[in-house]
Amino acid sequence: MIKKFFHYVCVLIFGILWSSILGVVFQQLFFWVYNINLLNPQTYQIFADFWNSGGVLAGKDVLMILSLQLYLPICFYGWYKLYHYKFMRLITVPLNKIVNSGLDDYRAPDVNIKNLKIEEKKTLEQVVQERLEAEKKKSQTNKRDSADFRKKIIEQIEENKK
Repeated sequence: MIKKFFHYVCVLIFGILWSSILGVVFQQLFFWVYNINLLNPQTYQIFADFWNSGGVLAGKDVLMILSLQLYLPICFYGWYKLYHYKFMRLITVPLNKIVNSGLDDYRAPDVNIKNLKIEEKKTLEQVVQERLEAEKKKSQTNKRDSADFRKKIIEQIEENKK
């Protein structure tokens, strides 16, 4: 019930906004093309006087009257489209783009659940044993690395002497 009410309120707000923007566009278009201010009441008095005095409409005038009559159908068509629009997209899409604009570099890669290993629970003794083995391997590689490094230095010194 609340969702429908929210939808109707959004349709009303955005419909009024749509109608006012469309009205401003029509007003500017008429001022630019016909040099007529639609918001001035004297304009309509001039139309009425011209029509009552037996004035004949030219092709440009017929197009003007036709475009005046198209305002309401275009307005209602926009309201119809707004009624079927999902308004949460209107709010969430720009916000998501703003929030995620700088985060693309820092985003974690997607994880496929099928490839994850599920480890068995280990006892404390097993964990300690594994750590001791890892430390032994680490110390052995360090000793080997330093001995290899010393041998290489001695070989280079002997080569330089020759």
